[in-house]
Amino acid sequence: MDRPPPAKRPRLSMACNICRQRKVKCDAEYPKCRNCRARNQACVTTDPQRPGCPGVREWLELPEKGLNSTAAAASQGVSQENVSPLQHTQPILPLDGPQGEPGPDSEESPVRQPFDTSVNTEQGTNRTKILGGSSSQCLAKSLDVYFKAVRMKPVSGFFRHGMRHAEELDIALALMLPELPDTERRGRFLAVYQSRIHPLYPIFNLTALAASIDQLATVSDFKTLSRDDIPVLVSTYLVMSIGVDEDSQCPTEEGERYLHAAAGLLAHIMVVPYLPTVQALLLFTIAYRGHNQEGLAWQTLGIAIRIAYTLGLHRPSKQAREASVENNLHTHIWAVCCSFEKVMHLASGWPTLIPDDLMAQPDSLNNTKHRFLQWHLGLANYQGSISQHLYSYRRSTSQTTNTVRQILLDTARLDRGLLSWANQIPPELRPGNDIICSTDEFHIIAFLSIEYHGTMIALHRAALIAPKSKIEEEVMKHCPDDPSRFRLANGEAVCVNSARAIAKLSIELQDRGSDSCLIPAGTAGLACIALAIYLLKHPSSRLQAMDMQLLKAGLSYSSTRFAQCNIDPRYTEGLAMIYEQIQTRLEGLPTAGMAESSPLKLQEKRLHSTEFASPRAAAKEPTISNPLGPFPTPASYAPATPVAAHSLNSDQTNGLNQSLVPRRAQSFSHPVSDVRSSIQPEWAHPVHDIPLDNSTNGFLDGLPAPEPGTGDLPTGLDEMYPFEGFNVEDLWNWMLYFDSPQSTDVP
Repeated sequence: MDRPPPAKRPRLSMACNICRQRKVKCDAEYPKCRNCRARNQACVTTDPQRPGCPGVREWLELPEKGLNSTAAAASQGVSQENVSPLQHTQPILPLDGPQGEPGPDSEESPVRQPFDTSVNTEQGTNRTKILGGSSSQCLAKSLDVYFKAVRMKPVSGFFRHGMRHAEELDIALALMLPELPDTERRGRFLAVYQSRIHPLYPIFNLTALAASIDQLATVSDFKTLSRDDIPVLVSTYLVMSIGVDEDSQCPTEEGERYLHAAAGLLAHIMVVPYLPTVQALLLFTIAYRGHNQEGLAWQTLGIAIRIAYTLGLHRPSKQAREASVENNLHTHIWAVCCSFEKVMHLASGWPTLIPDDLMAQPDSLNNTKHRFLQWHLGLANYQGSISQHLYSYRRSTSQTTNTVRQILLDTARLDRGLLSWANQIPPELRPGNDIICSTDEFHIIAFLSIEYHGTMIALHRAALIAPKSKIEEEVMKHCPDDPSRFRLANGEAVCVNSARAIAKLSIELQDRGSDSCLIPAGTAGLACIALAIYLLKHPSSRLQAMDMQLLKAGLSYSSTRFAQCNIDPRYTEGLAMIYEQIQTRLEGLPTAGMAESSPLKLQEKRLHSTEFASPRAAAKEPTISNPLGPFPTPASYAPATPVAAHSLNSDQTNGLNQSLVPRRAQSFSHPVSDVRSSIQPEWAHPVHDIPLDNSTNGFLDGLPAPEPGTGDLPTGLDEMYPFEGFNVEDLWNWMLYFDSPQSTDVP
């Protein structure tokens, strides 16, 4: 009987520079290949066909597998929940070049993409998005590295299922023009808009707006309106939509009906490119952000900014001294455009639309009545500078001391700027302090505080993912005399404290009943990812219990907000998995009470003793052979096996329980009442247990034998820590262009 030919090993797209030079086998592990990690060497990969351009090491399927590879993969019992069904419902077209073709659950090779972008693609549907190096994206893929280091499931693949919700909208082909609410309800919704939205975004003369709405209410047939009145009708629909949702504290069916009616008229207002159209487009931006559809909000904001340019709103008025109502309105509208643009630019990483020389300045808003917008605009100016600092960096062909020093100095300068912005706000409203204000203002102050802390996380994100000792070493080496050197060296603490503050504000918003469409859920999700990374890095922290509760509450808040907007349940599944896996990891490690006497604590002390510690004190630390380190390398195990989720019957693991998930207002039904039961991962089946106890070599079981000439595998914690050996510039490059590790290892 003929036996089938043995399966051929997949090819690697390219080897790293050191393996290529030594002519040894490389692999697709990140951030270092196995050989470089074993030898404790810097692992750099450049494309040999494009000298100086970085390359990506990845496994490539063999060409002879052809288009039948999708069916073959489906016949195996391999879990593929990280892959969108739309990504493998149609055959994958072969790619040009000698590299071969990707597997069924692969996207277009990152080797063929610019190094400063990542690609989100749905195969066969022409849905492709080029994503910048946003903090949520880069921290999610860094969290994947930490999860893989402890043989757990990467989670960032689930988040791509939110792309359609953020970018697309289903609207009817037929024009829908619903009637306005009755007088009483119309007045209530307008009053809600006036008290909760207008103080932050004063883009209307409220007296004129109310008169226009009352006049439209008398029209029996909106189809008879003139072309110039359509932007006013769209603004009226949007004010009603925002008002009813804000009144209900969540998206509603009635609010969505008005929003869809306004969206159906979008083409009608774009052909009337004047001030009422800019106002309507800014209302679209507010409404879509409230529905966590940031992609749509980015599009409508872009159109508004382009039209505003044609109206000259970006230029200071010559009659500014007269301070007329019209001139003030123009100033406010341009300030709102700038504030939105910089907030969303930092969150997305996409190119900016407003250069620095055209940015509105807080001094242009000299009226204390609009102090919230003035503070918002001041923060937006710093957010724009931080975005340029993060996203405009381009990797040099050779690393230099000056490059690392400049990155650190710019980070310190921007950090001081953010602190000075916060100090301009009164203490009772200042970010980081307890907020003492009226109920009508709390959601606005909470929004500004959340944006401030999210900006801090973005600025110090490199310190969050790297070993603390490495950041301290870099700071003391390149910036020993900088006044902000201690904050730079403790950027990890800055990030986690900001994440805690965001989680606390999310809880307080729910407790006060002050949630608002002004506050998208994305920043809370970013805080949860930052907390998760910190918990994995510091499993013996005495604040572990508090951080776990904050992580649980933050994930519950984010999942609730996303579910209320009818996002793909697989997106919230990824959020739920973060909590499950963090808890699974921590339960197998020594408790915080035992931390001081545990080998782990002693080893952490040795790891973090740098120039900040006394040399004599550091010399007294005992040396532990084969210690229980919190992290093996991502390459330590082959293949990786996901850790099963906890039983849902456990009260401790029920992180997204029913009590924290309010129902969506009115008749919208969504499986939110029991998120944990509805989003149980399909891969959670019995697997072999992974030793997580205090055994000496528990994390070293299954290490592959070293190749000849590579030396022994490291046993110290330093060599086994993810991102060990990366300097600041390496971290910058990682955050900008590397993709997340695959969900399963390729043998």
